[in-house]
Amino acid sequence: MSGKPAALQQWLEAFQEAAPDVAAMSLRFAGSFVPAPSGHPADRGQGAYVAILGETASMHLGVSTTAEGVQTLARALLGIRGGAALGEKDAADAMCEILNILAGKVKSRMAGQDGALRLGLPMFIRGEIQPQVGMECAEAVIQLGPVPCRIYVYRHARAERRAA
Repeated sequence: MSGKPAALQQWLEAFQEAAPDVAAMSLRFAGSFVPAPSGHPADRGQGAYVAILGETASMHLGVSTTAEGVQTLARALLGIRGGAALGEKDAADAMCEILNILAGKVKSRMAGQDGALRLGLPMFIRGEIQPQVGMECAEAVIQLGPVPCRIYVYRHARAERRAA
């Protein structure tokens, strides 16, 4: 275990690497899908966010997509094939669980950097998250099966300096 905090980009890469596993195993999406364009305009509408804390890390991870994307992902997690809409609460709960699974995989990948990582409780938010002054953010567009999503890694810029 290293006492030096991992770079924000390492966290983002771990998040990106976790996505195909979650799409295939937890969401049961088979095959490959055409990646979403990086400037997808509607992918910041709704999402789930969770804190991940350790000795050298204080991060927030997030995944967002459109309302339709949330429905598609929630139905996949619950094993519901077809177009029946889920209630907002069920869809939000499923999205939080998807993020929990993703964050658990990120935690496993980053354990070599900080063996004391712990996940917080996920929360679901409608609307775009804006980083506060003094926060760093890295983001990328990924595919979870057929659903284009945007993933985020946030941290306070001073958190890295404090831990260094």
